[in-house]
Amino acid sequence: MDQAINEAIFRSRKENLTPNTLRLWQGPASVIIGAHSSYKDDVNHEECRKHDVEIIRAISVTADLFYRDMGTLNFAVTANAALFKTRTKDYPPVLSDYFVLNAAIVEGLRKFSDALEADANGIHIGERRMTGTLPKWFHDFLLFQGTLLVNTDLDAYNRLIKTGRSLEKKLMMTSLSRQLGRDVSIEEAKTALIDGFEKKLGIIFELKKELTGDEQKSADLLYRAKYSLEKWNVYGIEPFLVGMGKASLEVFVAYPPTSMCRKLISLVNDATSDLQNDITVRVWMRGKGIYQHGVYPELSSALVDAEKCSRIPAIIINGELKFDKTLPSRECLRSAVVAALPQKIGSFF
Repeated sequence: MDQAINEAIFRSRKENLTPNTLRLWQGPASVIIGAHSSYKDDVNHEECRKHDVEIIRAISVTADLFYRDMGTLNFAVTANAALFKTRTKDYPPVLSDYFVLNAAIVEGLRKFSDALEADANGIHIGERRMTGTLPKWFHDFLLFQGTLLVNTDLDAYNRLIKTGRSLEKKLMMTSLSRQLGRDVSIEEAKTALIDGFEKKLGIIFELKKELTGDEQKSADLLYRAKYSLEKWNVYGIEPFLVGMGKASLEVFVAYPPTSMCRKLISLVNDATSDLQNDITVRVWMRGKGIYQHGVYPELSSALVDAEKCSRIPAIIINGELKFDKTLPSRECLRSAVVAALPQKIGSFF
């Protein structure tokens, strides 16, 4: 649910329903693997079972992974990258955004030590690192999920993460408390991070203790349709959802629409008229470009393939091609749509 909440806030920010947000929280012992990490090879499953440690996959553009427990301060920054553009120089695109965020953390942590430094990869003191991050982009929007090791069990960190890109990195991990030689409370670290972000980014946070109604609904949908399922956590197969975590129905037709295409659009509207709270229907017309539905379009790979292969008309549900070059019956279409709704999806994987 932690990962579902992060993505729900990210989706809400993309639609300008939520402001730039910093989320801070603690959670039970778990290994968080990136979208492109190996569930099978990168984690010590025997140790995870022995110590009741969950393995959870996060959305990301990297194959990194990290361990966290109740001694870890988790953070997630969700923002339009325009916020960072004027805050640094001499860094290439993308890496400059990461550098600014890590520098903001260091700005706050300077109250503990002046020896802490930031770069695009994280926070370090000498060669020892004390953060792990998993960034995710959507056009100009960034979700920057990470961990600050405050009192984290470093022995567990080394036991649980086995191989992969993080192997060398995890052997060099440290915690804030270990480096300072004293216990630092999570509350101290929270206050420091908030202060650091406000100073570095020139902003003032407004305290928010609960999700909005839309964010909570989206988080619940994302949990049921994605984060609670082996299909995502184990195999990394992601359902194509849009908007606030709704199921997606893409209708690909000719432009101008042929007689069959017009009938298909009418059929889709009729079959889904009572499902608008759980599904987003988008009609894509060939040749009209990718910005038919706003400046930040979400297109499934199946839709891209349908255009390349001239599969017209076509119906794509949650990123899977269901019907092409034909008109399905209303019953078949309705059945396929209902089966793909988030509240139904768990029984099909």
